[in-house]
Amino acid sequence: MYNKNAQKMDALHTFYHIILVISNVVHGLDWLIDDIPMQSTWSETRDGLGLLTNGLISKTFITTPDFACIDFYDNHTTFSSLQRSIEPEAVIMLDGIVYPIGGVLTNIPLAYLNRSAFAQNITRNENAFHLKSSLVTFDLTTPFPYTPRRGAPKNINWPPKGIHIEFNFTAPFWAPDFHKDLVVTVTYEMYDSVPGFSKWITVTALKPVPDIYVSFLSVEYLAVNMPWSPNGKGWLFVETDQPHGTNVVWGSDPASVSMPGSFEQTVNCTYETDHPVAVPIVNSLSSFKVHELVIASSDPERIALSKHRLFRLLAPHTQENPIFFHMTNQSSEAFRTVIDQMAEVGFEMLIYSFGSGFNIESEDEAYIKRMAADIRYANSKNIEVGGYDLIALTRRTAVDWMAIDPSTMQPSGNACFASDWYDFLLKRMMTFMDRTNLSMVETDGPYGGYPCASTNHSHHTDLGDSIYKQNTLQAQFYTTLRKRSIYINQPDYYFYSGGSRTGMGYNENQYSLPRWQDISVSRQGMYDDTYQRIPTAGWMFVPLVDYHGGGEAAAFEPLTEHIVEYEWALAQYLGAGVAACYRGYRLYDSLETKALVTKWVSFYKKYRDILISDIVHVRRADMQGIDSFMHVNPKLDYKGLAMVFNPTQTSIDMNLKLPLYYTGIPDKAMVREQEGQFIEYDLDRGYNIEVPVHLKPLGITWFLIQQSVD
Repeated sequence: MYNKNAQKMDALHTFYHIILVISNVVHGLDWLIDDIPMQSTWSETRDGLGLLTNGLISKTFITTPDFACIDFYDNHTTFSSLQRSIEPEAVIMLDGIVYPIGGVLTNIPLAYLNRSAFAQNITRNENAFHLKSSLVTFDLTTPFPYTPRRGAPKNINWPPKGIHIEFNFTAPFWAPDFHKDLVVTVTYEMYDSVPGFSKWITVTALKPVPDIYVSFLSVEYLAVNMPWSPNGKGWLFVETDQPHGTNVVWGSDPASVSMPGSFEQTVNCTYETDHPVAVPIVNSLSSFKVHELVIASSDPERIALSKHRLFRLLAPHTQENPIFFHMTNQSSEAFRTVIDQMAEVGFEMLIYSFGSGFNIESEDEAYIKRMAADIRYANSKNIEVGGYDLIALTRRTAVDWMAIDPSTMQPSGNACFASDWYDFLLKRMMTFMDRTNLSMVETDGPYGGYPCASTNHSHHTDLGDSIYKQNTLQAQFYTTLRKRSIYINQPDYYFYSGGSRTGMGYNENQYSLPRWQDISVSRQGMYDDTYQRIPTAGWMFVPLVDYHGGGEAAAFEPLTEHIVEYEWALAQYLGAGVAACYRGYRLYDSLETKALVTKWVSFYKKYRDILISDIVHVRRADMQGIDSFMHVNPKLDYKGLAMVFNPTQTSIDMNLKLPLYYTGIPDKAMVREQEGQFIEYDLDRGYNIEVPVHLKPLGITWFLIQQSVD
């Protein structure tokens, strides 16, 4: 026994030497700027140790006396361990019996895991599912195929590059016979060049089994050292790929095992809600995916850019960025008139807006033929067409399709998305799209996380699986559309299932404010919200006609009369790379407004690649002076573009500091204002430059930045 443990410790020391070597490979490189010269790998030793690493992070596993992760290491910033105790890979419940998936038992205090001594202090957990086999591949899973279009970057890798590993577990010897017919698979996908990975669980029946109810109690349970938790510095980002019915719960160790004086944190990724979640298994069931990203920084800008890099990697379609118009009139005459205007100024997509009378669920033959003819007309001018529909939340359907409130056992006012309503809606929408060539949908009110206590709906059994099934089917709904390259506006977070955009974070009432207040509040909000999401994943509104209220003071019509405000709206949204819903019945009402729209659309298309890149925040708008944000992308020739606004009634002359670190420019930058001449600037030791800004009252300008070439 001594020799076996000694061999294991020798192997562990060897792995830590490998980790140190890996750390040296990436030392001095910044994954947000540089190309990381290492691919994701998996290696094993004869002594039952495995190392999963991509050079930026590493996870170390043991396979004896059972499978467990014993370390989660940051190779590229802090060069330290995140993990402070050994926990099961997951926890499930089958018919009321709780099973850990892997893991070992140890008497080492949870807050003080000493890996130099752990080999003498661990034993097999006989209550757990045990490791049976594993599979390694470099083919990563994706919910749908994807080829970049609609202005998305051409160099997108899909599927992402990395490594896919499956660990298969079988039930302990004492488990009921039917539980022994199940295999639990824990899957990891680690991504190249990003300090992150995904993890999920699948339960598979090897042969037909009677009703077995599965509860995923923990898809990930991780005990971390304090700096990585929200109570510390929040250096570890953890999310799930589903917007509803899942929880990322940060807390402390259970009182039964915690140590006095220890305040370390745990994170549990679970389905646990206000009622038990139990899903019957037929062939197989998969959990949500957990995304984990090692940020190792408290800087808000770096946190945002790190999250955005992972998001772009796993939801690349969100980088599509058509310039679209919200049409309030569905008549053929009005439609074709605005299509002609859109073609003249360069708009790319029309959406039949809410309130327009558009009906994607219609089976009226004459209506469908008229829509098909109008859409053909738009397509002939290279303009796509989409339309609005309210699909679940607050949607009234046949009473048998409504969600049942468990507290009253009465319809809740929302459609159940795991009833026959799902099949009805999907069939109607697909038929309409097939017959008309509609290529975009705006699905208001997608499934919002509510339960359903019905016991006679076609796609769920009862309350216990209603949230799981509704969320799964809403995701499947969007994935089905995305497989057809449908562009999807969805006021929710179904991005990892195929959704394209959601609201940028606005309050709808702001679009009923007087125009200048709307413009100002919206620019402030957009500045703040681009910390949370990439520019192309959010939309804003330009109420060309009255929106919810506000009347003439809020609406931009007549456009020539309000041409200054109109230009500000065009400049701040197109300059941010954020789509705006230009909602009305026309884009211009004079040659002057036509020239204005053409100017800013042409600007956007010329500099599209950098304008849809991430934003570094320069000066937040307070309406007392200059405000500015700057796009950065070290992979492009144009590595930065800063938009600058003067919302005041006075001229401003000042030097504006631009932070260029995330452009990847090391020492000298070439900068030009608008289409002027490039001027060379030396970066200071903080990677900043100062550019002179001269702006008249209500003036707007922009600066283009590239690296100086000797």
